[in-house]
Amino acid sequence: MSGIKDIQTGDTERFALLPYSQLVFDMMRAEPKVYWFSYSLRLDPLSAERLAQALQQVLRAHAVFSMEVDDDGMQHLVPKQDIFHGQYHSFDFIEEGGKVVLRVAYNRILLDGLSGIIIAEEVLRAYRGVPIEADRYVDYLRVTEENRLTERYTRSQRWLESEFGGITEAMVHPKTDTPIVGAFIAHEGVLTEDYSEFSKLMSKLTNEQLISPTGLFSLCAALAIMSYNAQDEAALTWAYDGRESEAEQHIVGSLHRDIPLKININNYCSTAEQNTMIASLSEQAIRSERLKLFKQLRRQMREGIVHSNYPYTLTRPNTQLWNYAVNVLVQPTMSDVSEVVPFDFEMIEPTNAEPAKAYSLLDIELYDESCFTVVYRYSATHYKEESIRKYAALVRQYAEWLLTD
Repeated sequence: MSGIKDIQTGDTERFALLPYSQLVFDMMRAEPKVYWFSYSLRLDPLSAERLAQALQQVLRAHAVFSMEVDDDGMQHLVPKQDIFHGQYHSFDFIEEGGKVVLRVAYNRILLDGLSGIIIAEEVLRAYRGVPIEADRYVDYLRVTEENRLTERYTRSQRWLESEFGGITEAMVHPKTDTPIVGAFIAHEGVLTEDYSEFSKLMSKLTNEQLISPTGLFSLCAALAIMSYNAQDEAALTWAYDGRESEAEQHIVGSLHRDIPLKININNYCSTAEQNTMIASLSEQAIRSERLKLFKQLRRQMREGIVHSNYPYTLTRPNTQLWNYAVNVLVQPTMSDVSEVVPFDFEMIEPTNAEPAKAYSLLDIELYDESCFTVVYRYSATHYKEESIRKYAALVRQYAEWLLTD
C-alpha cells in the first residue's frame, strides 16, 4: 500500500520516528525552535498561481507532509484539507507590491538535505505538467519497523558496539577551547575554504582508488584530529543519504544516516612524530602508507554502510559521545535545479535575522558547484576562530599529502 493511498484513506497506523527525526524531536522538548529553517521567494502573480498548484500536487504526493507526531514521538497519517500548513511546515503565498511572496518554513524533523532537492525537482516537473514519481515513505517506515526485529539488526548492533565501543571524547573532535557541559545550542561560526585547485586530483582519486570526496575529507578530518590532539586514533561520522533502491530515491523524509568511522595510524608512526615521519619517508614508502590508509578507509565506509540499519550514533547512551563528533557531509545544492527554473524569481534576504545557531560542535560541509568548497560550521561557544583555522590548515595539509603524487 503506497503512501499516497494511505493519505487518502486516513490510515491510523502509527510509526516510530526515523532516527534523526527522533533526535530532533527530543531536542525540541527543551527548545521548540530548534532546527527550524525558513526562506522567501518573490514571484510574479502568474508564475505564483501555477507554482501554488504544482506545489500542492507535490506536497499531497509525499506522505511526510500529512504526518502528525504525537507527544510520544509516534507519527501517523492524517488527511489534510490544507496541505500547505502542517505541524512542522508552512508554505504561504502573500501579495506584496504587485508581486507574490512565497514564504517557506519547515523543521528538520521532516526532511533531510536530499529531500529538498527531490521536492524542487518535482515541483518543476508538476509546473510543466510532467508526472511525478510515487513516494513509498509509508512502506519505508514499515520496513524500518520490521528491520528492528531481525537477526541482521542485532548483528549490526553487535558489530558497531564491538568496533566503536572503546571510542572516547578525545578521539571524536579537536580539543575544544571551552569545556562542553551538557547539551547546547550555541552561536554558529563559519569558515569557508576554496579547494578548487584539488578538483582534478579528487576526480583521479575517485577513479583510481574508489575514494569519494566524502571519504577523502573524512580521512583528512580524522588525521587532523589526531595531529590536533596528539594521538594516534580518531573517529567521526559521515553523512549517508540512506537511499539504496530506485524507489527510495523518490522518498521525501529524514532518511539521512550518520555513519561512524574510525582511523588509526599505529602501523607506521606515533602522532608526536607524525609530520616528521611523513616528511622523511621515501616516495615509495609514502605511496605505501597512503594505500594502507585508503584500504582502512574503504573498509570502514563499506562496513559502516552494511551495518547502518542499526542507528548506533543516534541511540542512547551513545548520543552522549557521538552528538559531539565531527560530521562530514556533502551538502546537496540547488544549482542544477535553479538553472532550469521556467520563471523569474528573487530570493529575499532576511532583515534583522537572528544569528545562526550551531546545533553541532563541528560540521565539515562539502559543496561541489562551480568550485569545490569546504565549509566548517562550528560552535563559536566552544571554539575560537583561530583554533578552527588551525584545524582546517591540518585538514588541507593532509588533503595535499593524500592527493599529491
